[in-house]
Amino acid sequence: MIPGLLRRWGHILGLSQTRCAHCLRPFLPAGDALGASANDDVAGAAAPLCPACRTLFSPYRGPRCPRCGLPTAEARASGQAVALSRPDPESRCGRCLNDDPPWDSLAYYGLYCDALRDALLRLKFDGELSLAPLLGACLLEASRCLPSPDALLAVPQHPAHLRRRGFNQAHELAKALHCLTGLPLRPELLRRTKTGPPQAGLSATLRRRNVLDSFQAAPQAHGLRLWLIDDVMTTGSTLAAACLALRSAGAQQVRALFVARTPRHG
Repeated sequence: MIPGLLRRWGHILGLSQTRCAHCLRPFLPAGDALGASANDDVAGAAAPLCPACRTLFSPYRGPRCPRCGLPTAEARASGQAVALSRPDPESRCGRCLNDDPPWDSLAYYGLYCDALRDALLRLKFDGELSLAPLLGACLLEASRCLPSPDALLAVPQHPAHLRRRGFNQAHELAKALHCLTGLPLRPELLRRTKTGPPQAGLSATLRRRNVLDSFQAAPQAHGLRLWLIDDVMTTGSTLAAACLALRSAGAQQVRALFVARTPRHG
């Protein structure tokens, strides 16, 4: 009786409210008659979402290229995500048929648009590191189709870029996933040795040239099965260059894991 009264008064006084990880508004988690939280989907306990925002962070499960994750032309044209359990291995896009990516496989949570894009931009350019647990939970959900790795690492920034920005958003996401899974985080396995202009705004060809030979992997990567983490994939040039460096150091497997995929290569 007394615990029930305490919970009831907690609801009345707002003491049992939770703050949404995206919009920051307080809300009462949905639950049973005892007030137990039912917010156990993508955000989980580490990054709760209010009912309105939960509908905005639905994962993309539509048809896509199994090698680069690009949504099919039909999905892009319709704007609909047709539910699939896994990508069709025979549905590679034309680019991957001509130039197969160097990673073993990839996984991502959603498309780079709407609320997911907004959260990633706020993390990257506004420094809202409080969004890292939410986006890390998205990575966790996306990673369920991947074999467990020996370690996690993020696509690194050049030291000069890191000094200007103050943080690496990909590393913040890797840290969040490390906290959720307990998997080892090994940032020392890969470093960026060459810097260039930002990738944003460059064509696919210029993106590839811009990151060519930009990464160097440590010998300790030899024999390891790795998840290589980034925030967004557009053409995959940066991920490919980082993956090739790890492969050159003898990594046994490299699987790309990122939060969002742009709907097209352009």
